[in-house]
Amino acid sequence: MNLVNKIILVVFSVMAFLSTISWEANNEEFSRDFKRAITLRNSKDIKGLESLVKEIQSKWSHKNKRMYGALMVNTLNSWASAYRRADKKAPMNLIRQYAAQALSTYNPNKPDNISIGTEFALVSILHGQYIYTKGERTDEEWASYRRKGSERLFHAWRRLENAIDEDWDPNDIPVENVQLPEGAAGFPGMPPELIKDPVLRAEYEKAIERNREKIKIRNEQLKLRNIKKRYFRIVEKYLVSTYSILPYNNAELQSMLDSGVKDKKTKEQFLKAIEAMVPKEKNR
Repeated sequence: MNLVNKIILVVFSVMAFLSTISWEANNEEFSRDFKRAITLRNSKDIKGLESLVKEIQSKWSHKNKRMYGALMVNTLNSWASAYRRADKKAPMNLIRQYAAQALSTYNPNKPDNISIGTEFALVSILHGQYIYTKGERTDEEWASYRRKGSERLFHAWRRLENAIDEDWDPNDIPVENVQLPEGAAGFPGMPPELIKDPVLRAEYEKAIERNREKIKIRNEQLKLRNIKKRYFRIVEKYLVSTYSILPYNNAELQSMLDSGVKDKKTKEQFLKAIEAMVPKEKNR
């Protein structure tokens, strides 16, 4: 992969991540720390970003895993960017250590976790410069590194596919103003407390709650489908780029696709791109 493609991949990954964190911005403390990283990046304050990474690790890792992961991705990317802007070499090993620590906090048995979008972004930090590390490793080390990156990507992909409800109907659109129950006087969308009859008021409150839940589900399902669309290219590029380099191992790649991708159409799209870049005569 040439430098231009590498930059495109990194930028695309960052953009994909930013599209997944809109709800966290409603938290004032989260928003403040998120913006601090961007301000420090723009001013090339490398030391300030190093301090902020440590602060986020200390303050957020036990406070809120979802926000911690999002903040860590933003700050680590800003830290690396500040080094580039200052024409200095970023401490990528240290940056990857922080990314790995954030990734390791995922626990499927607990409700508070890094989001799916954040997991993809952390894996991108850990394995985003894969081509440029090939010359630093033996074939055995490279194969292990490549496999680990694929396992991490497919772990996030399985989470994504499991979270997407294939039965969800995008045409079932929530209403802007909930209609009043029959027999209630007033106008759609008005406050429930204006309905004097307790039975009709309770019925109206339940309808509002159902509509609110429908909005929540719709937003989540649209976001998940957007993540799938955006990260498909990133996963595809990683698989094609790494498995077209010696030592080839198409059997391993096929096995990972079989276990890591549930959707048949998506699997076929991955295979089509891979087969175009990794000819069968290269298999060994």
